[in-house]
Parts: sequence; structure tokens; C-alpha cells
Amino acid sequence: MSKDNFILHDIFNIPLSKKEFEVAKKSYLKTLEENNYSIKNASNIYELINNIKRTPQKVGPYQNISVFEALNRIGSDLVLLSGATALFNNKLEGIKPEKIHLKMGTTHGFDFEVFLKNGKVVYGEAFNAAESFCKHKMRQAIHKLTANNAKEGIIFVNEAVKPVIEKYVNKKEYRSKTKIYKIYCGMVR
Repeated sequence: MSKDNFILHDIFNIPLSKKEFEVAKKSYLKTLEENNYSIKNASNIYELINNIKRTPQKVGPYQNISVFEALNRIGSDLVLLSGATALFNNKLEGIKPEKIHLKMGTTHGFDFEVFLKNGKVVYGEAFNAAESFCKHKMRQAIHKLTANNAKEGIIFVNEAVKPVIEKYVNKKEYRSKTKIYKIYCGMVR
């Protein structure tokens, strides 16, 4: 995702302190509240699919991408916002963020980086998935976090899939030296 697609790129392109994050979060949520996109009437299913999956639109903080892609990104972004709020509010004992860099609008690297007050950096992944896909997304996140042999990693995941994820066992997670924290995130409003 480029600066041309994510209109809040300049706000989220740097690590944010708690105060800066709160301002950025308000800006993000404002783009959703002021969104004027609505699904257009379609004369048949093929036209509807084309409108939703292929036609570039502006939806919330995203522009020049399909509605389908924008909604997927927004779902993940809301998990990122909720997770960062939890971290700044000391949800995880021993993880005291000075700044958090949310990689919104990007598709490479880790989804976020937590810069701790002790100078260390903890990397994280975030996703908002349906029950049918959440184990796959969790497996990908765990593998990505354990591949760098970090001491710790964090995963933000949508709260709706908590019952599935709590029963999910990943051998790589248990064999790894990386301690992975999971934060279940509701929708930020």
C-alpha cells in the first residue's frame, strides 16, 4: 500500500507516543465516521462483484483500491488500533511502550513495532479474520515472529475468534524460544 492509497500515511509513518497515538487514532476514526461510500445497486451478481472487488473507490482512509480490499485493511487496522490502545494502557505486564509504530497501509515487514522504555523493540503481527481462516492467519503470524529468534513477540487478533484461537496449538510456538503474547481486540470506536 502506498502513500497514494492510504491517506493517513504521513500520520502513521512514524513511531507514536501515547499522546500522538490518541490524536492519530481520532484522525483514523474520523475518516470512517465521515465516509460517504455506500454499495451501489447492481442489476446482477456479476455487476455487484465487479463493484465490490474490482472497482477502485475511496473507503475511510483508503482510496484507489477496491471496497473489498479497503474493508479487509480497515478490519486489520481496527485490530491494530485496539491492540495499541491496550499496550499503552499496560495490558501486558513487562511491556511498557514508549512508542508504537503501526505499519498501517503497508504490506511488508512486521505489522507493528513496540519501542519499550528500556530501549528494546518488540515486533508484532495483527489480523482480523473469520473463524474459518483464523488458524491459518495465526500460524502465519507465529511463524513470522519466531523466524527472527526474538525473545518476545505480540499478536493482536480480533476478539470474535478467541474461542478458536485459545484451542489452537502450534508446535512451532511451543518449540521456539520466542515468548508470544496474544491480545484479543474488540472494535475501536
